[in-house]
Amino acid sequence: MMRYAKYGFRILLAAVFIACLDYNLPSIDVVKIVGTEVVRTDVSNRSLFWSSNSGSTDAAGNRDIRFINSAFPDDRPRVYRNEDTGWGWPPYFKFDSGDLQADAELHLKGQDSDQQWVAVRHYGWRSTILSIYPNALSLWPVAGPEENPISLVRIAGFIVAALFAVMVWRLWTMFKDWAYERFDWVRRKIRR
Repeated sequence: MMRYAKYGFRILLAAVFIACLDYNLPSIDVVKIVGTEVVRTDVSNRSLFWSSNSGSTDAAGNRDIRFINSAFPDDRPRVYRNEDTGWGWPPYFKFDSGDLQADAELHLKGQDSDQQWVAVRHYGWRSTILSIYPNALSLWPVAGPEENPISLVRIAGFIVAALFAVMVWRLWTMFKDWAYERFDWVRRKIRR
């Protein structure tokens, strides 16, 4: 029974680690911008998923959040929040949320005539239950909805994390072997 608990704990630890990487590493979506807005939002009960460096929060935990409304090629809606990350976590050092909002509105204006598609680099998840949104980091025009830009930073992040996990596992096994060898006399003495 203890063996199953040990494996269950390891699987849970790996799942949490992968979920943290998935949340924090940037992804790229190809969407059509359909609107932008600024909404007064209560972020106090979801502060883990909202940037702490973006604007001032009043005593009730409310602050103005910029949103970029968009749609996927199959007309499914996608909403991005547009907050500065500043010097906080994740370390994207984003200080230009106002410029990004203006850029989104610029692409919105050109959309009526030529249906302009944009690639949006973002991190985070969209959850309607938790009322959280991915944070847009940058956007740029693409030729059409069939384009599929690859996030090299995301791929590199997963590779570095996998190498780090293998290194930690190898160091741990080396330490266990060393400790068993070094303190074998203690284990034998305890067994008597």
